[in-house]
Amino acid sequence: MKIVALIAAAGKGKRMNARISKPFIPISGKHILAYTIEKFEKCKLIDKIYLIISPEEREICHKSIILKYSFSKVQELIDGGETRQDSVYNGIKALDKDTDIVVIHDGARPLVEETIIRDSIEKALKYGAAIAAIPVKDTIKKSDNNFFINKTLNREEIWRAQTPQTFKYDIILPAYRQAYEEKYLTTDDAAIVERYGHKVKLIIGSEENIKITTPFDIIIAENFLKKGFRFKFKL
Repeated sequence: MKIVALIAAAGKGKRMNARISKPFIPISGKHILAYTIEKFEKCKLIDKIYLIISPEEREICHKSIILKYSFSKVQELIDGGETRQDSVYNGIKALDKDTDIVVIHDGARPLVEETIIRDSIEKALKYGAAIAAIPVKDTIKKSDNNFFINKTLNREEIWRAQTPQTFKYDIILPAYRQAYEEKYLTTDDAAIVERYGHKVKLIIGSEENIKITTPFDIIIAENFLKKGFRFKFKL
């Protein structure tokens, strides 16, 4: 059984308004990406880690993160593409053909818990595909083009997708290949698998498993790290 983590860290993070790419922004003196890799490095179920990064950041990633923290599971640095979907596809195509499970995770989600990683793998082994998600707390409204509400959605059926999103290799690879043949574009890996007929199992994520997108998110992440918050959902 070969289980591989594919960490997508090629995003520029324009909303961050920083001079450096988002994965290399420090939080409490440590790069965001270093926190993320560490979670998968420590998870005993993960055999290998592949990083998807911008080509111009290969050197800084190798020296300032991989070598500095002695991450032994990192196998390869893969060039990112124009979009996240391009980047992930580059990563999937670079994996060994004997890969069984692919755990896809955002490099900008450094606070993921190992229990979530393990749960996603276990459910993917059983169901073929699984993603972390949390239930929404607010009432969700759907509007028309003129910003008038035309529907109130059932909150109990709405979830906020997170990563990891975990799949059997022989499901995610052909799904991505077919998406590109049909020029189907999305920002979510599970959406591609769903489109081609595979059901995706939800697992419970956590509130602290945020994707760092704006400067405000850095403040939140720093507080989580300092105070060790753990939010657990119960269904």
